[in-house]
Amino acid sequence: MFLIADCGATKCDWAVSDGNNVNTFSGNGFNPINATEEVMEAVVGQTIMGNVDPGTIDEIHFYGAGCIGGDASERVRRVLAKVFHAAQEINTYSDLVGAGRALFKTDNGIAAILGTGCNSGVYVDGEIAEHIPPMGYILGDEGSGASIGKRLVNAIYKHEIQDSYRQMFERECMLSYDDVIYGVYRNDSPAQFLASLVPFIHDHISDNIFRNIVLTEFDLFFNRNIIRLNRPKNFTIGFVGGIAYNFAEILKDAARFHGLSIYSILQRPIQRLAEYHNETKKF
Repeated sequence: MFLIADCGATKCDWAVSDGNNVNTFSGNGFNPINATEEVMEAVVGQTIMGNVDPGTIDEIHFYGAGCIGGDASERVRRVLAKVFHAAQEINTYSDLVGAGRALFKTDNGIAAILGTGCNSGVYVDGEIAEHIPPMGYILGDEGSGASIGKRLVNAIYKHEIQDSYRQMFERECMLSYDDVIYGVYRNDSPAQFLASLVPFIHDHISDNIFRNIVLTEFDLFFNRNIIRLNRPKNFTIGFVGGIAYNFAEILKDAARFHGLSIYSILQRPIQRLAEYHNETKKF
């Protein structure tokens, strides 16, 4: 039996397969870069309880932000080896490799992630051949949930839009200015907090003020993360992530503005990742 994980900062999707049948389930996520091993072990343990017997897993493929070698990958491997004590093989990959494999499998293309954070790269032969670093929600992550949330609260509290929108935001999200400041500067997960504000935009996306917030972020994403890639002209672009999926029409509009077309948008890539490993594994 082998186990696959697609782990984001907010949610982690899992799949268990015997080569024929696939069972998927979900739980809380974590960022391997800054989560402690104790936190990761607790999250994994809580998620698998009742979903899989750890002793039946002999191979693991874990996809997560920051898993590009080094300390983050090693800590994830230690946690997985402790929880799944019978596993003979534990592999870690970046979430961008996971996006590419889910979108294109054994074909080539441009893989992109728009969720709580963002990422993008040229996917060739099952690996990422080139990418531009997203640089996180403070320095980058254009088009992500965190960046859209940041643009929203700036527009509201810096009086870029009418005060009636502030009142609507505070009423529907049950937040005040002080709550926003606390959520960003005192919260353990500020990026997730900012991304948690995006459903408010989605609920009011027919209003051009909110549509333009999203469109502006997507335009920045293409300008800074896709256009500058050294990519073959015939490579198609695919996206994974809740932001890409829930704002698909605006994303396609932004792509057309840059003369690009989108091949596919997946909200959750876990099923396709399971298919990839089933198809490429020699049983």
